Amino acid sequence: MGRLTEPYKQRTIPGWSLACRRTRWVFALLICCFLHPRECSAQQTHPTESQVKAAYLYNFGKFVRWQVAAPGNDSFDICVLGKNPFGSALATTVAGEKIDGKPIAVKNIANPSEAVHCKILFISASEGNRLKAIFSVARLTNSLTVSDIPGFTEQGGMIELLTHEGRIRFQVNVAAINEAKLTVSSELLKVAVKVIGLDQAREMSK
Repeated sequence: MGRLTEPYKQRTIPGWSLACRRTRWVFALLICCFLHPRECSAQQTHPTESQVKAAYLYNFGKFVRWQVAAPGNDSFDICVLGKNPFGSALATTVAGEKIDGKPIAVKNIANPSEAVHCKILFISASEGNRLKAIFSVARLTNSLTVSDIPGFTEQGGMIELLTHEGRIRFQVNVAAINEAKLTVSSELLKVAVKVIGLDQAREMSK
């Protein structure tokens, strides 16, 4: 099983330092604008909900590491399963960007079986009635599962986007992440509004 990354310990993971330095200010600015919108530039336009969620998906890829590499894939795939709620926002956000040296590709898929190369799998609300089956496939493909379905992390999802104090934030299920053999940075856990599954993850890591 994957090892638990303690949320309150500073820990350096090989290969992360440079990537984190380059993207941390972007992620910090994003969080700052959610928490303290008046401190952002007066000239900055307020992003739409789709743009905020798209930015989160992009940044999640910077703060998670996949221990198992999918063979034969030259792109970092962010997939949307079911009805796409982003419109063009996700594709626009990641256009020209790279993660782990690979260009980011956005793919819309209809079935969990198509997620074999998906690094990040966003599960649309339209798929809420078949989460159990989706999670079974996602564990095999080592995909990071993300959704805005209420109660997503309590049902076994990894990261849930939610509205907290009028802002879009997220909570994390570290037990589900470790079970999929992924490693999450403590930097990401620190800005989550809630981290669940810590006790279970500690037991798994023994």
